[in-house]
Amino acid sequence: MIDQPPPHPPQETGVMPQADEKNLAMLSHLTALLGGLLSGFTLGIIGPLILYITQKEKSGFITFHAKESLNHQITFLLIYLLCGCGFLVGNLFCIGFLFFIPYGIAVLLSLIFEVIASIQASKGEWTRIPWSIRFVS
Repeated sequence: MIDQPPPHPPQETGVMPQADEKNLAMLSHLTALLGGLLSGFTLGIIGPLILYITQKEKSGFITFHAKESLNHQITFLLIYLLCGCGFLVGNLFCIGFLFFIPYGIAVLLSLIFEVIASIQASKGEWTRIPWSIRFVS
């Protein structure tokens, strides 16, 4: 992961996040991971979205990590949908099975990125998840 501060850090950047802020920031990544695993990687946006909506006025640290997780989940959901469409269209030409390879890679990368981001959030670090399109800013 790239260690860099957010582009527009909140006012409390100079202060280390409190333990409950670290836990909720970590929870935003873990709920995305759990939601994704339980639903076939389609409902991973629910947990970060709930934390983003409920905590956006209370803590900049939690909001930042919830937005990162939400952006990551939306980006990878689009990748999953593209792979699924490629699989369906590819089946017409007997090459649909080839789309399982990028799908598997995307699932593996998503799991790795979310676990690393949750560990960094638990340490109180401001980090961005790579390869995520910034839908929520």
